[in-house]
Amino acid sequence: MNKKIPYAFIISFVLLTVVIILNRRTFREMRNYTNAVDHTREVINYFERISNHFKSAQIYTTTYSNIAENKFYTLYKKDADSIPAELKQLHLLVRDNAGQAKLVDSISNMIVGQLGTLMEKNVAEIIQADESWRLNYLFTIHEMINRGIGSETDLLAQRKQELKESTSLTNLLTTGFAFVAVAIIVFYFFSNLFITRKRQWLEGFLESILNTSQNGIIHYKTVREEGKIINFKYEFVNKSIENLLGIKPELVMGKRLKDISSFGEDDELFDRYVQVVNTGQSSIFETFYSHHVQKWFLVSLVKLEDGLTASFQDITQLKKYEEELKNNIAQLERSNNELEQYAYVASHDLQEPLRKIRSFGSYLQETQGYRLDEKGRQQLDKIMKSAERMSVLIKDILSFSSLRKEDFVETDLTKILETVLADFDLSISQKGAVVKHDILPVIDAIPLQMNQLFYNLINNSLKFAKEDKKPIICISSQEASYDKKARLGLPKDLLYYEIVFEDNGIGFSQEYADQIFGLFKRLNDKQFYPGSGIGLALCKKVVDNHEGLIYAEGIENEGARFFIYLPKQHR
Repeated sequence: MNKKIPYAFIISFVLLTVVIILNRRTFREMRNYTNAVDHTREVINYFERISNHFKSAQIYTTTYSNIAENKFYTLYKKDADSIPAELKQLHLLVRDNAGQAKLVDSISNMIVGQLGTLMEKNVAEIIQADESWRLNYLFTIHEMINRGIGSETDLLAQRKQELKESTSLTNLLTTGFAFVAVAIIVFYFFSNLFITRKRQWLEGFLESILNTSQNGIIHYKTVREEGKIINFKYEFVNKSIENLLGIKPELVMGKRLKDISSFGEDDELFDRYVQVVNTGQSSIFETFYSHHVQKWFLVSLVKLEDGLTASFQDITQLKKYEEELKNNIAQLERSNNELEQYAYVASHDLQEPLRKIRSFGSYLQETQGYRLDEKGRQQLDKIMKSAERMSVLIKDILSFSSLRKEDFVETDLTKILETVLADFDLSISQKGAVVKHDILPVIDAIPLQMNQLFYNLINNSLKFAKEDKKPIICISSQEASYDKKARLGLPKDLLYYEIVFEDNGIGFSQEYADQIFGLFKRLNDKQFYPGSGIGLALCKKVVDNHEGLIYAEGIENEGARFFIYLPKQHR
């Protein structure tokens, strides 16, 4: 089920809950407003009653109160007598409103101050008694009462406006939230309907793919007893099983694994099934099936809910190729060993006659050289030089043929380089060469081969130095960047170091950059630059043995640079 659908319903539920809360809040505000309106109206009512009763007090006079025809004056007295109680009640009603409470106190004080006089004389009598100044107090009292009524009326209008704004906002929010909630529900209803139809299509599509797959695919559901797996039930079997295992899919669907004799007898396979379901860890293994057919299979087991899916890939032909490849590799290794032994024996056996040629030639030069003419001495000298070159060549062939992979150990390349430079101390001094080098890394390597690598590179720079220029050799080191490893095709998950040997010698044309690492490959006249042409080939073999890379860049008459990439550790 799409995880977004439950989230959508949760959001819709939350929105509808908010709508209910807002409606309840609006209801409470309406109720509070109603109570406030009732209270305000009651206050206004008491202000008006006090005003009316105070007017009755202004009309009442004791002069006419005992006249029988004027008994209605007693009603005015009754109204006047009720004023103190009404003032007290009004004060209780406005006690939460500081402004109104203060106003009511002022009104009460002024009414109480004038009420005694009014109970003796009405307004007409007050005027006749030349006490019209009291009328100002009466007007002030009525004005204050009207002010109190006006204040309550304004408060009522303010509350009405606040209620209107709150109700409008609440209605807007509840309508919006309700619309969004309904829209989400409707949207995900149709989305779920679409997903359901799409899932049905995908299920049919997946089944068609599984049935057209060349691999056998079986889905099992566990059969448990008291929580323990005792069997597996076939839930799905694709059509390839019939060709691969010789089992008809329709005959095994719904049956149990142990009911099929070809599988039920294989306890190891059943145990693997149980382990995958219990641990949840996938398993890939090879097994030989020999019931209906005899084939090798690569079996992949993956847990799926309370069951697993098994995929069977026929690797019988691959196993045959693997055996043939192993035999060919073994034969090739034997052939290589025989060739190495032959090269070693041949080179070793060549040393003996060569030593005799050099010995007798040297003896002939020393004892009979004076008897030879100039041409004879030149020819004898050529024989000796050729024998010398042959000796160097045989030694280099022995070194190259004996170069093989050995155990890697932690090797400090700086110490190796310093040892090599010590060996060239005399040559460096004679040529006046300057050698600069960084601190080189410590890597897993074969020390002797690293010595051979550095020896040949230093020897190469000294040998091909210019006669008219002091040799300068610079050796730098840094960690190879990710981009550079990617560009050179080196493993990106291993740490590689870049070591560069740079000199200012005669250099070479860049078009020969790949050829110089070939066996016996020479770019220069051997009469002026001695050597066998094996040195750089040996360097390449050393680097290859260390899963590294070496290449060169050169400019004629300006110098050469050799780039070496070596891993810090091997897999």
